Amino acid sequence: MTETALTWHRLPSRVLVLRILEVIKSFAIPIVLLFVLNNDWESTFGIIIRVGILLFLLLDIVQKFFGWLNFRYALDEKTVYVIEGNWLKKEKSLPLYKIQSVHSNSPFLYRLLGVVELTFDTNANSDDASFKLAGVFPTEAKRLEEILEQVRHRKQNAQTEENPETTDATTEQAESLPSRLLYALSTREIVLASITSLSVFAIFPVASTIISSIDDFINLDGAFNQVEDYVIRASIIVIGLLVIGVLMLSVVIGMVINFLKYGNFRLERRGERIRVEKGLLNRSAKEIPYEKIQAIRIKETFIRRWFHIVGVELVAAGTMDELKDESSTILPFVRRDRAMRVLREHFTHFTWSDELHRLPKKALGIKLLRISWFGFILSGLVLYFFRDYAWWLLLLWAIIIGGRVLSYVTTKYVRTDQFIQLRTGAFNVRSFLTDKPRIEQIQVKQSLLQRRFGLCTVQFSTRGGFLSIETIDDIPKSEADAMLAWFSRYDEINENRSG
Repeated sequence: MTETALTWHRLPSRVLVLRILEVIKSFAIPIVLLFVLNNDWESTFGIIIRVGILLFLLLDIVQKFFGWLNFRYALDEKTVYVIEGNWLKKEKSLPLYKIQSVHSNSPFLYRLLGVVELTFDTNANSDDASFKLAGVFPTEAKRLEEILEQVRHRKQNAQTEENPETTDATTEQAESLPSRLLYALSTREIVLASITSLSVFAIFPVASTIISSIDDFINLDGAFNQVEDYVIRASIIVIGLLVIGVLMLSVVIGMVINFLKYGNFRLERRGERIRVEKGLLNRSAKEIPYEKIQAIRIKETFIRRWFHIVGVELVAAGTMDELKDESSTILPFVRRDRAMRVLREHFTHFTWSDELHRLPKKALGIKLLRISWFGFILSGLVLYFFRDYAWWLLLLWAIIIGGRVLSYVTTKYVRTDQFIQLRTGAFNVRSFLTDKPRIEQIQVKQSLLQRRFGLCTVQFSTRGGFLSIETIDDIPKSEADAMLAWFSRYDEINENRSG
């Protein structure tokens, strides 16, 4: 690349301040523990570990400085160029037409300094499938998004000129679809989602971990003894009120976390792209092209099923962010009827069926006959080491057997001319919908036990990567064979030839 022919841009100097603050933040806990709570400079080991922490902190700051100093980017009409590297410079270029979507992220420190992080995703599955501008001014971010939008229009116009008969209607439809709000989370939904989340019980292991970490540096035995004496002397009512108070505190903490994470949640449609914006302190936005959507998943947790609350996520091809949790979640917790209304009105290329087929009765028998290695191993340990608590095994096996019965009742499926729809799970249930062109592979497996009952396990893989694999167990072999025949590429070839 010729640097003189391009206008090169650097990240703002405040980005360097931001990176230094992030380094200090990452070292905050060891600094507090070693220099505030336990400031021991007398022992040799204490001096070595403290000097080592300071050297690592200084080295990380110097590395961030050179990373900011070396980073530059430039654009022309067709390509974006990037020079980056901490100690060694690395140059790369990316054609603009390959960029499928732009995601913005504004953590609290970014918003405090008035910058935005942009991530550009392509449809590739490699290390260079995306690149980031970790800190640009909002005006610059808007300029880059406008440039990419112009590239998309040029690409669309070129396709129209090549195939005017097939693309005129598509272009006209895209132009007639302005930005439109599809869904916005209400305060009531966030509060209800916090109450129905199992995270309310996470306060106990989290508190235990924090106390254990502090106890490594500060002896808390005296405080524990006082708490233990108080609990022993307290009545059952007081202990019950204490537990309820802790759970209520956990619910309040969960509400605060959910409000910070999902506050001002907006699901929008911008032309042929889905855009999700969320967050109060850390504001993020993600775009998914309609053409990249491979499947739709609906997830229901055990408690939220009682309140008809579901989560909806998309399986999208060609994005490296699939490895991140909730990367394609478009509705985190919404009433099922409202979620289905959004899906049916705005994702019309996926057709949902209301009537699904249940598994045959012999599927319940095979589920109950399968060996639960977890149950047998745990039962053996309890009977050998903790025989006095053996009666708890009744509850364990009731949960195991109940889960298998629930899995039989819940599991359903349907295959139409174009679509496969699955509903699987026991305590936590998820529904999956995709169509034949988006299925990459179908595998049929059969164990010895399934062979005796004439049942199979079918696995569906879409183009969204290895995380987009869905499995349904114990369906009739005849139905599995029908799915293979339905998916067969030979049928498509014969249809094309006959046409």
